[in-house]
Amino acid sequence: MNADYVNDCLNRLQSTIDQALTELMEVKMIRENDPTEFPYLQNELNELDIEITLLLEKNQEGSHHTRLQEAQKKLHEVQDIMIRGV
Repeated sequence: MNADYVNDCLNRLQSTIDQALTELMEVKMIRENDPTEFPYLQNELNELDIEITLLLEKNQEGSHHTRLQEAQKKLHEVQDIMIRGV
């Protein structure tokens, strides 16, 4: 498995998570529940979830498996926060 690809995927995930949590704060504080960016960010998280799942399947016992599992767990936590938060 290409380490650069895994790192790129994990970096995109972290960036999307950061954007999602920022958007959640803005929706709650500024926009008063006008979730304009939510559908886009939820879609991005869903796509990254699929990508990480595929990487986990290909990397069952590889060096990146633990990092990918932790990233996917964090992704699911953020998805839950977004669903409950609005």
